[in-house]
Amino acid sequence: MRHSKMRKFAAATALVVLAPFATAGFATVDAAGSDPVMGSMGFNDEDFANKELKDQDWSKAEAALLKSGVAKEDEVFAKLNLAFVYSSTGRRDLAVAIYNDILTSKENPYALTRSGQPRRVKSIAKVALARLNQ
Repeated sequence: MRHSKMRKFAAATALVVLAPFATAGFATVDAAGSDPVMGSMGFNDEDFANKELKDQDWSKAEAALLKSGVAKEDEVFAKLNLAFVYSSTGRRDLAVAIYNDILTSKENPYALTRSGQPRRVKSIAKVALARLNQ
């Protein structure tokens, strides 16, 4: 199934498909919004630096996300993770710029967070921005 079809399928069946991913939690991050994403339901670990994020290896995660060759329709997921890396390493301005870019974009697909929760990318960006502004 192509990624765009997978996202549409994910939106319709998010609660049903959630169970297989529930064990991939990211214990140090709050699930309410500033949680790294695993991508669309058809994610590829390498595309979104999932191993590096889980290990909290911020420099490797950043390098992987910056050179990431993800499909155009999946770039928003890599952007979210890059913003998460920036906010985790004290580079608030870079994180804010990415979150604002996501909020002004037309697309708003579901992302599967590490906590196992499907969330719209704009919802993730809004919550993360609010936390950065606290």
